[in-house]
Amino acid sequence: MPPQHCNNSWTIWSRLAAVAVTAALLFIVYRQIDFVTLQSSFSRIKWGWFALGFLGYGIALALGGMRSHFALRLTHAASHFLASCRIFLVGHFLFLVLFGAAGGDLAKTAVYSRWYRFGIPEVLAAAPFDRLLGFCGAVVLALVALLLSLVTGSFKEIQNMPLEMTGVWALAMVAAIALVVIGLCVFRPKGQGFITRTLSSLRIGLRRLFSVREIGLNGLLFAFLAQVAASAVFAVNLCSVTNQPLPWLQLAWAFPAITILSCMPFTVAGIGSRELVAIALLRMYNVPTADSVAASLMTLVIICAWAFVAAAVFWREELRLGRLAETPTPNTISAIIPARDEAENIPETVERLRAIPEIKEIILADGSSRDGTRHVAEGLGCRVVTGATGRGAQLRLGAENAKGDVLLFVHADCWLPPHAGRAVLDCLRDPTVVAGGFWKRFHNSPLTLRGSRLRCVVRLLLGRRIAGDQALFVRRNALEAAGGVPGIPLMEEFELCRRLRRTGRLALADATIVTSPRRFQQLGILRTYWRMWWVTTLYRLGRPPRELANIYNKPVPK
Repeated sequence: MPPQHCNNSWTIWSRLAAVAVTAALLFIVYRQIDFVTLQSSFSRIKWGWFALGFLGYGIALALGGMRSHFALRLTHAASHFLASCRIFLVGHFLFLVLFGAAGGDLAKTAVYSRWYRFGIPEVLAAAPFDRLLGFCGAVVLALVALLLSLVTGSFKEIQNMPLEMTGVWALAMVAAIALVVIGLCVFRPKGQGFITRTLSSLRIGLRRLFSVREIGLNGLLFAFLAQVAASAVFAVNLCSVTNQPLPWLQLAWAFPAITILSCMPFTVAGIGSRELVAIALLRMYNVPTADSVAASLMTLVIICAWAFVAAAVFWREELRLGRLAETPTPNTISAIIPARDEAENIPETVERLRAIPEIKEIILADGSSRDGTRHVAEGLGCRVVTGATGRGAQLRLGAENAKGDVLLFVHADCWLPPHAGRAVLDCLRDPTVVAGGFWKRFHNSPLTLRGSRLRCVVRLLLGRRIAGDQALFVRRNALEAAGGVPGIPLMEEFELCRRLRRTGRLALADATIVTSPRRFQQLGILRTYWRMWWVTTLYRLGRPPRELANIYNKPVPK
């Protein structure tokens, strides 16, 4: 039997099993319900709470998308975090219409591979790690719920719960993980076929899970937060239907338990299992059965509402990516360094750029340096071009002389890691992305400068731009279509991002640039942030860049 036919048969039977189990659970639940009382519970819905629950579930999906992003990074199949969040949302729709993870994971893998041009084996190998991180996040949340029950005096209720099946599922999960790890160590097929590539990606992901602690720990953090947000949704929905005071502090442990225990394998969106678990746990606190079921059904409504949102995103992306199907994937990068009197900083910056294999040339755009910057750069093998002083003019001159598919603008005091080139090219696998930058942190950052990574997200999502010290990179054809780098003395990256957004999206590549805090040290942290904000505001109001440059570069009075 052909492999494709086997996969189709397996997913069809898994869907039928999900429908059958869900139907059986619903039959058990609704035998216990007085429908008149249930209707009364729905008549008391507080729509403000319902809206809050809808927002909470959206946050849970976004956190789940970040968890999925770190799973994709384990197998080197991540484009950028917004792409991962987008496909996770689409996956929510696919899981619902295809009745569970069995069909949903395969469909999501196929869509992601087609959209972002990664191999199917590498993307499919990330799915088990996504599930593993989700399971570990649920375990951490369960431990927190247990601790909360001890603090609030609710442990007696937990001791009286019939948890045998929960133990069986936990043991089965641990055994399955152990078998997978043993299989990856023992079974090593040869060749370059689909199975070989998938197993190879699984082994790579397993090694990176333990060797690159940043990925594993961040994935676990987002998995935990996603579980917390999903648990809060049920609590909010219960608030919206109940009309009696409840011991919320003692109840707090039950909501994570409902979320975790309702995630049974082979159910459709948790239907049936969520109601059954909610009735069993909340009954211990005299919560009416009708209220438990009403809260469960409202959670289902929110899940379905977000599935409609996901379907709209799916449709929009299909149309947008269909128009960009012929967009070539870039392969080479030209690094451009605008510099003036940077002889001291250039050697370290260039050395780190040379450690990035995807960078094929380094161009230093000199702005009338007087300290030997040009000679230092030439000695390091850089191509030096000279022109008018002013960062915008220097960047424009460097871009005009560059030959790479991607142009990377790096400040002279910024350091990039060796994997930054791969991160750039992976980010640009998304045809809708025309430019981007990196996550950022400062050298020897003082406490008051912490939180740079969060500011990068806020700047991208709300300000819709990339800062110059984040090492802006851009497709060559997109830069040409935008008219090149604006030759202005200040706010050149702001204006360039504004022009680039007319043709595509901006994104953050999966690497962190380390930049110097020297300007903050010279002017003071609060004064620097104030000056940046004030200059940006004036630019939005139409003040000319040359006047803004005088304000920005004004020396501090001694």
